[in-house]
Amino acid sequence: MGLILEEARKRPLLQVALDLIDIEKTKNIAIKAVEAGADIIEAGTPLLKSFGLLAIKELKTIARNRFILADLKTVDAIALEFEPYINEGVNAVTILGLVDDDILKEAYEICKSRNVDLVIDMIYVHNPVERAFRLADYGIEIVNIHVGVDVQRKRGITAKQLLKEVEELAGSGIVVSIAGGIKPEEVDKFIEYGAKIIVIGSAITKSSNPYEATRVAVEKIKASSARL
Repeated sequence: MGLILEEARKRPLLQVALDLIDIEKTKNIAIKAVEAGADIIEAGTPLLKSFGLLAIKELKTIARNRFILADLKTVDAIALEFEPYINEGVNAVTILGLVDDDILKEAYEICKSRNVDLVIDMIYVHNPVERAFRLADYGIEIVNIHVGVDVQRKRGITAKQLLKEVEELAGSGIVVSIAGGIKPEEVDKFIEYGAKIIVIGSAITKSSNPYEATRVAVEKIKASSARL
């Protein structure tokens, strides 16, 4: 559909999730993440709710040739939410997997017509594998297996508990994006199970050295890719 899907089919990618509400801090971390080799810069939901299109404009000045994803987590008014961000030049947008099938089909068609990637965020979907297979029948190719930050904190669950789901989906040809408490030094485990987009947030954004944290993840991904 879009450039992220095309690249993820070739090799695993690192996505840095900027879930912040301080625009200057966001820009500083984004600069370091880009310098360290991150593939996708994510304008996180809190950032977009705080700054909207301004966040995308600022990240575009930093991203160089990196991809930008707008984590909109859209549930309604699909065209109204997608179009401003697509017009601003993002490479991908997200929609929740909880949304009705006909709305997801509409979202897919909008993105397909604009050569933008659509990522289905499976946060709070009880059976993400079954849901992903159903959506694949409609042409959807990128699914984000996602353990939300509140679930991580309250229930002690991280993405590592979902490796079997990752493996099953990846084995079917779906491009799996994985998010939820992932640390830079453990990205190779997710790649081993077939994940193609590794999303890291707080382990980079809360690090005392975001550049180094990103670099560690990038090197791990490169080493794992060489073994594939």
